[in-house]
Amino acid sequence: MRGGDRRFFQKTLDIIREKDYSAIASFPASITIFKGKTMQRPTSVTVFGILNIVFAGLGLCGTAFSVMLFMPSAATANNPVVQIIQSSPAYAAWMKVSLGLGLVVIVALLAAGIGLLNLKPWARTLSIIYAIYTIIMTLVGVVINYFFLIQPMLQKAQGQQGPEAAGAIGGAIGGFGGGCIAVIYPILLLIFMTRPHVVAAFNQSTPQGGPPPLQ
Repeated sequence: MRGGDRRFFQKTLDIIREKDYSAIASFPASITIFKGKTMQRPTSVTVFGILNIVFAGLGLCGTAFSVMLFMPSAATANNPVVQIIQSSPAYAAWMKVSLGLGLVVIVALLAAGIGLLNLKPWARTLSIIYAIYTIIMTLVGVVINYFFLIQPMLQKAQGQQGPEAAGAIGGAIGGFGGGCIAVIYPILLLIFMTRPHVVAAFNQSTPQGGPPPLQ
C-alpha cells in the first residue's frame, strides 16, 4: 500500500472508531492523477463513498447485536427470535452463515467506500458486486425469515392476547419491513455506480498502461 493510500485508510479508520463522520467532509473533492492531471470527483461518488463507510460502521454494530442472539441470558429469554433460533437448528445455521458472510461484506463495503473517495476503479467494481450480492441475499433472507420466523410468530400470536400477541405481530411486520428497506441502498448504489458520468470518471482515473499512482 502506498504512503498516500495508507494515510487515507488510517484517517477513515480513525473516523469510524471515533464516530466523527463529519470529518469525512475534509477529504479532498479532487484527485491528482499521474503526470499532473487533476480530476474532480463526481458528487454522487463522494456521497456513496461516505455512505459506504457509514453503513460499514453501522453494520459492525448490527453484527455485534446479532451475535448476542446466540448468547442466551435473562434479558433475551423471552425474545421470540432467540426462542426460534434455539428451537430451529436450520434457522440457527442460516443465521450463523449470514453473520460470517456479513462480516466479509462489511469489510468489502468499507474498502469500497475508501476507494470511491480516492477514485479507485476497483472500488466502483466492488460497490457493484456488493450491491448485487446484498440484493440477492436480502431477497433470500426475506423468504427464509418468512417461513422460519414470521410465520411461526404469527401463528403464536393467534393463540395469545394482549401485549404478547401485539409484540409477536409487531416483530413479524418489522422483520418483513426491514428486509424490504434493506434493499433500497444497494439498488441506489447499483444505479449510480453504472451511470455514464460515474463510469467515465473512473475510466479517466486509469490511463492506458496500468493504474497510475495517486499523489
